[in-house]
Amino acid sequence: MILMKKNLFHLHDIKFDIKTFQKKFRLSSVIVFLLFVLPLLSSCGTAFVASKQDDVLTQIDVWSAENKYGKAFATLDYVKTSHPQYAELQLRKKTLLIQATEYEHRIDQQIKQFIAENQWSQALDLMDQAKEKYPLANAENSDRMLAQTEKYLLTQQQKALSSIDQDIMLERSQWMIKTWPIYQEKLNTDPRNEVLKKQLDDLDKEAKILSQKLILLSQQAINKKHYKTAKIRINQAIALDPTQERQAILSQLKKVSEKSYSKKKKSQDISRKIQQNTLLQDIEKSYYAGDFLKTKQLISELDEDEQNDAQIIQLKQELQRSINYTVQQLSSKANTEYTNGQFHQAIELWEQVLIFDPENVMAKKNIIRAEKVIEKLSSIREKQQN
Repeated sequence: MILMKKNLFHLHDIKFDIKTFQKKFRLSSVIVFLLFVLPLLSSCGTAFVASKQDDVLTQIDVWSAENKYGKAFATLDYVKTSHPQYAELQLRKKTLLIQATEYEHRIDQQIKQFIAENQWSQALDLMDQAKEKYPLANAENSDRMLAQTEKYLLTQQQKALSSIDQDIMLERSQWMIKTWPIYQEKLNTDPRNEVLKKQLDDLDKEAKILSQKLILLSQQAINKKHYKTAKIRINQAIALDPTQERQAILSQLKKVSEKSYSKKKKSQDISRKIQQNTLLQDIEKSYYAGDFLKTKQLISELDEDEQNDAQIIQLKQELQRSINYTVQQLSSKANTEYTNGQFHQAIELWEQVLIFDPENVMAKKNIIRAEKVIEKLSSIREKQQN
């Protein structure tokens, strides 16, 4: 009897353990569902639930106003032909596609503006927000503008980072070139300093790496025919890690750059000669046409060597005589007009004198005198009328 009670007590314990296990198992299942399954179903679940509502069109319009095109399109994909708003929703889908495309255009422009202003954090955040509202689900969407914008953003970011890394490398190289002799001097002063020897060994290894990178930059500059930049980079590389091979590259570069400079100078000389010849022809035309002011201006545009040419010197002398004669003629005519009481016409003629001879003191005085006479006459007329 006692044994049976013991067994019953043992069975009761087993029952209790089984119930506890079942409770724990159900709780674990709920946790797994909440943590893993529910998030996977959330996006499509939202669309499925929305598609079952009677007034889907209103919900679509709300998402459209919030630029949440991913949810809107997902919901439209779930709507069945039996839905009472199916026809309206198909028409709304076309409008929604246009709005989504316009949204992508706005995002594209804003991100490119951020990139131009070097505001990378804002550009990346905006890209993330846009992808959340209008997701790029798979490779099939690679032709969408948003995908192209993201590609452009990442490409430009990589270019900017590469440029910064290059600047850091160049600055580090310059620092190394200046600092290396100081470290060497310190080691010569303290030759038993093992820590300093280790530092110099590390710097030596880094110098070789930097020197190799500088050689690559120099080669890139040579390919673009930027010989001046190439020469600077090679000299930096040699300063960090001098080798006979690099000295040979530098010598070869000097020959190539000199040849290129000579060719460029020859081309420039030919171009300058053509330009000067054209200018001389224009000078001759304007002079014989009597346009002395234009002739004077064109002569001032000639090169110094051309202006010192004997023919140009002679032309300038003739031009000055012509200008002086014109000034005399205008002044004489202005004086006649003034004497005849034609004060306005006289002023116009003296102003023309100043165009040919801006420093003509007599013309300036005569203009002031004529203006005072006009003012006095006008005052007398007003008094007579009153």
